[in-house]
Amino acid sequence: MTTSGSVVRKVRVVDGGFQYRVVALALLVVVIGLAVFAAVAALFYGISSATGHPPDPRLLLAVLPALLLNDLAIMVVAIIVGIAMSHRIAGPVYRIASDIDRALAGERGVRVSLRRKDALGELAEKVNRLFERIDGKRAG
Repeated sequence: MTTSGSVVRKVRVVDGGFQYRVVALALLVVVIGLAVFAAVAALFYGISSATGHPPDPRLLLAVLPALLLNDLAIMVVAIIVGIAMSHRIAGPVYRIASDIDRALAGERGVRVSLRRKDALGELAEKVNRLFERIDGKRAG
């Protein structure tokens, strides 16, 4: 396998378009969860009102800040996890594409080297076999 444990990338956002879409999707899930919670709370309030015993609005106001803080914390975690997880895909795609560009420019001996935890290791291996075959034809 062509993975390397010694390569450490400092930049976390390699392909902003892809990575930000992943984060946006995670945040959308959180917002939908908040909307569902609000809908259920409104339904509960409506049912309680129909029985003649409406819930105390002070209770809702006491709980609301904690719920909003919880959602904010979940959103922060979603952003961090979204960027970290998408980095394991976007980073290798960026690396493979740049190595293909080097090979297309005529450079010989190009090999894709990914980190152990990166995704797409099998694709990197196939690209490396392709590079070897191309280098063999150039030499022959």
